[in-house]
Amino acid sequence: MRPDLKRPLLVTVIVLAVHLALWIPSPGLAAQSLRNWGQGLVDVLLIVPSVLVLIGLFDAWVPKEVVARNLGRTSGVRGVLLALLLGTGAAGPIYAAFPIGATLQEKGARTANLVIFLGAWATIKLPMLMMESGFLGIRFALLRLALTLPGIIACGFLMEALLSRSTSGPRTATGD
Repeated sequence: MRPDLKRPLLVTVIVLAVHLALWIPSPGLAAQSLRNWGQGLVDVLLIVPSVLVLIGLFDAWVPKEVVARNLGRTSGVRGVLLALLLGTGAAGPIYAAFPIGATLQEKGARTANLVIFLGAWATIKLPMLMMESGFLGIRFALLRLALTLPGIIACGFLMEALLSRSTSGPRTATGD
């Protein structure tokens, strides 16, 4: 068996074993949980192909030098702002951001900007801010944004500092 398939297969076996164990005391709950898990899996599988196509296009069309210059070690404030802009303007679930982040990393994006991109994608996307202000009020949304932005940026630089001190560094797309 290919080593890169062992972990996903193990997770699947564990999920199914938990459902089997849950089936004994509560078959209805186990069935509903299994349906929910299956629907979540289908949802992910429907998005992954389009994400892979976009990553392929990005990889082919955007030279490594462009990413390194704009999001790399010497990008400074411009890199932080671009990472925020890319994450904020993104659409789709957070799990779609991880392969994009891996591609940015492979093309020379610094760790701080990668974390900022992921943090912005997860917490401050424009459509999400519009929904949030509609349901919770503009004051709430702007205050949360004002508190979230510095946290995302600080987290990015802290992650970079912590990972640069470790001997292993950040994981690569292959899990190394």
